[in-house]
Amino acid sequence: MSKPTRRRTQGILFCMLLPLAAIARPEVTAPLGAMAEWETHGRAEGLARPDTPCQDFLAALGRKPDSLHYLGCDKDDDSYLKPMTARYAVSGAAAAEVEAYLRQRFDMPALAYVCCGWGSEPHAWREGPDGVRYDIGMGVESPSFPREHWDRIPSFGVTVGVLRQSP
Repeated sequence: MSKPTRRRTQGILFCMLLPLAAIARPEVTAPLGAMAEWETHGRAEGLARPDTPCQDFLAALGRKPDSLHYLGCDKDDDSYLKPMTARYAVSGAAAAEVEAYLRQRFDMPALAYVCCGWGSEPHAWREGPDGVRYDIGMGVESPSFPREHWDRIPSFGVTVGVLRQSP
């Protein structure tokens, strides 16, 4: 290929790639914009960082009791608030111990039996003004067993959720 032909080919390729670079640019800067928005507003509102992985949040905090079993984490990027919820299970026999732990460590209200099961009222916990806000709950749908018979209940669920975007 002669030098003029090679230069024309390179020029054509450059002109073809230039629009692709313009399209790709917003995708590269979007995470930086999201981080800047989080630094400006999100941190003060208790939002999780935009790059926070869906994970075992209690283990990440170093505050997960041994009897609580991590089941997985659900992430909803299509929702406006971009929530992530870690799910846990605890046997009925160990439920009172986990409830006491969550009450002591996170100020979660005591479980109460209402209608069709045991559950806690909605509760949010935050460690300091710059900390992430964690929505913590515990409950189970079950017959009305008194607390001293929770061992008859196969398992209770615990959820720990965070938001990555404010309303």
